[in-house]
Amino acid sequence: MTPSMMGRLVSVCLAAVVAAAGAAAAVDVTAVVKERQATMKQQAKDMGAIKAFLDGKGDQATAQTAATGLTQTTAKIPDLFPPGSDKPSPSGEFAPKAAIWTDWNKFLDAQKAAHSKAEALLAAVKGGDKAAIQTAFADLGKNGCGNCHTNFRQKLKP
Repeated sequence: MTPSMMGRLVSVCLAAVVAAAGAAAAVDVTAVVKERQATMKQQAKDMGAIKAFLDGKGDQATAQTAATGLTQTTAKIPDLFPPGSDKPSPSGEFAPKAAIWTDWNKFLDAQKAAHSKAEALLAAVKGGDKAAIQTAFADLGKNGCGNCHTNFRQKLKP
């Protein structure tokens, strides 16, 4: 193969890689927004299961499954907010604030804090001490979920 042919082959391969990367980077915004809302609804359901246990209306095993779910969903939050997915929720009730993408590191810090608080809640649920569970539950709600919602979510409808 001549040097000129090798150069063309490298150029063609490089163009193919760039095109493939661009296609992979394309985001199905509708699907992302639906998954994001489904994840947030699942988190609310999981918090409800833990609250039911705290209120004597649920069992510890269900609360532990819910707390495990919270550790999993809080871990994947950054994946639910790719650039270009700044559309409102399907219900039209909420939309992400631009600060998610303009201050990505602050968003990641909030996500990491929420995930850490979800892990603490799981440990408390596993321990079974309702006072410890209540403390961890309130901390996740206020300083985990609430912190993110205050700083990175806007309400569109009253």
